[in-house]
Parts: sequence; structure tokens; C-alpha cells
Amino acid sequence: MVEILIVQKDLIDYGKELNRMNKFFLNYLIPKLILIYLLFLPSIVFSQDIQAISAIVNDEVISRYDVQQRVQLIVSTSGIKPTQENISRLEVQALRSLVNEKIQLQEAEKLDVPSSEQEVGLMLERIANGNQMSGEEILELINSQGVRPDTLLNQIRAELLWNKIVRGRYGSYVSVNEDEISIVYDRTIESIGKDQYEISEIFLGYENSSEESEANLLANRLVEQLRSGASFSAVAQQFSQSSTSGQGGYIGWVAEGQLDKEIINIVRNLNKEGISNPINSSGGYYIIRLNDITKAGGKNPLRNQYDLISVIFNKDNIEDANNFAREFISCKRIETLTEKYNEKEVNYIGKRILSDLPSDLHKELLNKDAGQTLNIREIGENLNLILICDRKDDVGLQISREAIEDNIYSQKIGMMSRRYLRDLRRDAVIEYR
Repeated sequence: MVEILIVQKDLIDYGKELNRMNKFFLNYLIPKLILIYLLFLPSIVFSQDIQAISAIVNDEVISRYDVQQRVQLIVSTSGIKPTQENISRLEVQALRSLVNEKIQLQEAEKLDVPSSEQEVGLMLERIANGNQMSGEEILELINSQGVRPDTLLNQIRAELLWNKIVRGRYGSYVSVNEDEISIVYDRTIESIGKDQYEISEIFLGYENSSEESEANLLANRLVEQLRSGASFSAVAQQFSQSSTSGQGGYIGWVAEGQLDKEIINIVRNLNKEGISNPINSSGGYYIIRLNDITKAGGKNPLRNQYDLISVIFNKDNIEDANNFAREFISCKRIETLTEKYNEKEVNYIGKRILSDLPSDLHKELLNKDAGQTLNIREIGENLNLILICDRKDDVGLQISREAIEDNIYSQKIGMMSRRYLRDLRRDAVIEYR
């Protein structure tokens, strides 16, 4: 476990210097200094937080303020209770994550790996959609809670660049042979007729006994927080080392044969929306959330997928809202309609499975198709019109060798990524303060 040494700034001894001054100047200076100190105390404290050093990574500084911002980001997005004990624990994890990201960004600069604001924006939207928000809304949310938007954007940038580095370095060397695919495929075929599970995951990997102990400790702490109401998707985005972290740890529907034996034995005994204890399997600890369960092979309407847009009107614009609904045919014409009518706001909800949408919409959505709208609903002083851009009905369990191959490939790439980062950490000059 990383130990953080807190640096206390030396106090400047004004006394000796002031004694050299004459009485008249001294009597004038002290009141002025007191006044300035009282007026600017908040900015002085803020400046000290920025300047205080938590770690130096290859001559690049991670400030105390950086750590505090990351902790606040985790707390504001995950629902983890900000107790003194939790904050202390999160500071350790936040500093470790910031050190890793600093190393990743330094490696990207060394290899001249490019990134674009468009890529960062797309990843932000993907994260926001998982929380049923827009990218702009999630930045406004964290900013309102004292977190600079750059705190999240820099985290996203580091992840994007690191993925490019790992896939560029190891992508052509990682292969999945037919025997590996067949083993999982055959197990999946055998599980037809058994229960099928919709799950999400958090994965904390380790390479040695020291890292295993640390991962186990963190996993147990996260389980405790998740069972106390913390958001699984937000915690997964911040802590999980799996490729699914970008979508809040969501894996989707799987058959028993697609899961490791250690995991399926635990999942079978979970209640819906239950959180597992940490599961030690395949070089790391898994935390599994059981989102839903159904008989494998059967169609499940709750797994139907809808692509939706929400249009908001002022309550006194009911005629515009009704005309908008009548003229709506396809989301491809959305720009034309929004230019024609005086709508207040357009929100792209994106693709959602039915079970993730409010239950009061389920019956109406099941009776609607792409190119149609739901009934106009009143929300406070506004009117809400939901447009259906697309609908894809669940077709039951689909067993694909290609999907199995992609999953195995992602697991192998993830393992290479963790080893690569471990080697870079070992070679880096890291000084904790």
C-alpha cells in the first residue's frame, strides 16, 4: 500500500527581520500585514494546496491539490460516503491512479502517440450515456461539486492514449487460437436451457503477492461501499482495470459456460441486483453485480434496445409539441424539426435497454416502433416528448465464436497492459512526499 508523506511548509520567521526595522516602520507594517493576511487567507490556503507536493514522477509533480480533486471526483460520481476514513483510503487510491496516469502520459509523449479533443469528447459522451446524462451535463455536475472538468478529461485522455500504446505495442502479438475459442463455445452450448445472467464487473488485477494483498483489501472496501449504496458503474469507471470500465463495468447477458467456474458458482447464489464478495480468479479479484436473470435461449422484452431522444417544450407551447410529434418520422429529420419549432431543449438519451428505462415507460415503449413518439408528459413547468429513433428486440441467447474470440483477446490485452505498466512503474523514479 502506498504511504503518503505530508510535507509541512516551513513558516517564515518574520521576527528577526522586523527587529532590524525602526519602530515607526514596524508599527506601520504590522497592521498592514494583518489586514492583507485576513483579506487573502482563502487564496493563500488554496495556493498552498496547489503547491504542496504529493509525489514526483520522473521529475513531474503531482500536487496535493491534484489528489484532492481526484478524491472529490470519485466521491461526487460514485456515491461513496465522504467519511474521514473513506477519504483517507481514497487518497491512497487516487494518488496511485494519478502516478499511473502520469507514467502513461509520459510514455505517450515519448512514443509521440497522438490524441484529439474529439476522441476525448466521444469517450466522455460514452461515460455520460452510461449515467443517462450528456457529456456537458456530467461536466457541469462535477464542477458544481468543486471538481475542475480537467480532472475528468485528463483521466479520459490518459486512458485513451494508454489503450493506443498497448494495442500498438502488443496487438499484433496477441492471438487467440481455435482451441481456446472452442473450449468456451462448447461450454456455452452445454449451458443452453440453464439460467442466463446480465452482469457487470469490477476487476482489480495483481502480478505478485504484494499486489494481491493490496487488491484484496481494496476489493473488500469497494464491496462494502457498493452494498451501502455507491454507484456500481461510477466505481467501475474509477477503479476497474478491465476493458469494460469505460461502460461502467457492464458486460451484458452471458450464459453459464461463458464465465469462469469460480465466478459462476458465486453468481448462481446472488439475488437480482446483488453484489458478490471479491472473487479471486484469473490473476485478479472480480466484483460482480447481478443486474438480471432469465432462462437462457428465451427472448426477454426487457432486453429490447431503444435509441431515444428527449425534446423539452415550455408548458405553454403544447401546440408546438403536438405538431412536432405529428410531423416526426425519423431522427434523421430532427434538425429540420428543431429549426421549425420553438423547443426548449433537445437531449440525446442514446441507446438503452428497456430494463434500464423508467418502468412507467415500459408498456408504451413495447407498443411503439422506430419513427414514433411516446405520449407527451408534463414534468414540472415543462413538456417532455420522447422520440424513438430505433428499436431492436431481444432475440434470445446468441452464441458467436467471434464474440468469444473478442472477449478472450480483450482479456489477454488487459493482462499485457497491466504487465507493461508494472514494468514502467518499476523503472520510473517515483518520490512520495
